[in-house]
Amino acid sequence: MNIVKFLERVYRSREFYEYVNGEINNIADMIRNGYGPEKINKTGNPDFKFLFEFARSRIRVSRKFSHAENLFLDHYSSMYSTPEIVGKYRSDRLRGNSIIDAGSGAGMQDIMFSSHSKITGVEMDRNRYFMSMLNRIPYDSSADFINTDFFKYKNDFTGKIIFSDPLRPQNSREKYFSQLSPNPLDIIDHAHGITGYAIDLPPHMKWENIPLKGEKEYISINGDLNRLTVYSPSLSTAESTAVILPQNIKISGMPAELNKKAEPEYKGMEYLILPDISVIYARLLNKIIDPDWPLLYSDSRRYIFAGNSYSRSFPGRQYSIVDYSENLEIERILERIDAGRVFFRLSMDPAETYQYKNKLEKNLSGDKNVYIFKVGHRYIVAEEVH
Repeated sequence: MNIVKFLERVYRSREFYEYVNGEINNIADMIRNGYGPEKINKTGNPDFKFLFEFARSRIRVSRKFSHAENLFLDHYSSMYSTPEIVGKYRSDRLRGNSIIDAGSGAGMQDIMFSSHSKITGVEMDRNRYFMSMLNRIPYDSSADFINTDFFKYKNDFTGKIIFSDPLRPQNSREKYFSQLSPNPLDIIDHAHGITGYAIDLPPHMKWENIPLKGEKEYISINGDLNRLTVYSPSLSTAESTAVILPQNIKISGMPAELNKKAEPEYKGMEYLILPDISVIYARLLNKIIDPDWPLLYSDSRRYIFAGNSYSRSFPGRQYSIVDYSENLEIERILERIDAGRVFFRLSMDPAETYQYKNKLEKNLSGDKNVYIFKVGHRYIVAEEVH
């Protein structure tokens, strides 16, 4: 049996659906316990290859979706499907609309859209079409899915919004608009009469490589950049926006470059202040930074400022400076402050970082988490302030 026939059978038969769900979760438990495929598939189940892939995907998305134990996702979908927390945020932002998703994949964003809007997902891949039909079951979703090529989809687009999260190159360091499949410009051109669009792009794509007009919205989850969505002018609320989840902090405004020079040797401040990455990519640092804060370090993804006060509402991370060192011989400092675990926030070879971290922590008996930054020629030992 091929994967399409397998998924169709799962969808058509409630009894088979319940059986397969249980089998997948049993396999997932065995994987977590360290068993390999040979030991798990002792009975030679002919569908085992499919069950095993879905089990691994459920493990991969266990923190990403509230119904992970009932989802059917292939490897790509488990990696790139819109996380539930983002899907719910965007569902609320676009509430009350009629939306068509060009290339709906395994359906997770559309399942979230269905809470507040009428949504039709159009997916050409028959595997992912059946995955989306199965994935709406645990969410009791009203999302509608159609298995066809979007460019052959005959529909009146008048008054509707087009959403799309195109397939993107997985290994290309430089992200170009022309690499997306399908091309968002072709999608918009095909959908005559729409009132607007919301298009997902690779979040690290350079602004000069984006031909779409409208608001650029960057979303982070727990400090990691997760999504860039471009909204048409008709749906825009600002030029640029940063959304920080799960705190639900939203910062909008006119993007601007930060005109500050780094002062790496600066001392005398009590705190390190690191803005959230979504604010950096949205080019909205001027909206949140105190002009009196010296800039210690910056690169394309991180800015480190210094300050003398702590703000509970600051959109980013803040660290209390404990001590400075001219080198990485910091064992005495760590022992003095009762450190237990050490995290490096500087560029080091991963293998070297792992070895040195283990060496330090082996001799520590405290319970504090300590963070090591490098600014200029100095190392800064700090504790995160929550």
